[in-house]
Amino acid sequence: MTNTTTNTAATTATTTTENGLVLVLGGTGKTGRRVVERLEALDVPVRMGSRSADPGFDWTDEATWAPVLQGVQAVYLSYYPDLAAPGAPEAIGAFTAAAAAAGVRRVVLLSGRGEEEARACEQVVQDCGLEWTIV
Repeated sequence: MTNTTTNTAATTATTTTENGLVLVLGGTGKTGRRVVERLEALDVPVRMGSRSADPGFDWTDEATWAPVLQGVQAVYLSYYPDLAAPGAPEAIGAFTAAAAAAGVRRVVLLSGRGEEEARACEQVVQDCGLEWTIV
């Protein structure tokens, strides 16, 4: 299993996916839309994860998680509202467990490196059993 901490983004989601479907959570947001654009430029199939996407995704509604994870090989995970928010480690843990159960192989976490609150979420990702990268 390859696990890394890095300062780069989009292509890290594809390192082991062999151009499988990549889910970009927050795909309409500031960093997510750039990751989507970069992956599309590399001809990597992308599914956007947002409330306005089809299927929709909402961090507060676990019923939306399984549909967006179907057929996904890797996930670019940006957590809304912020990794420092109360309950973030628990939500990240539940989501990565659902991702593993759905057959996802890799998770790339967008984190606030050096932020104490973000560290708990980084640890959850590192312990989830999937290949991981933290950016």
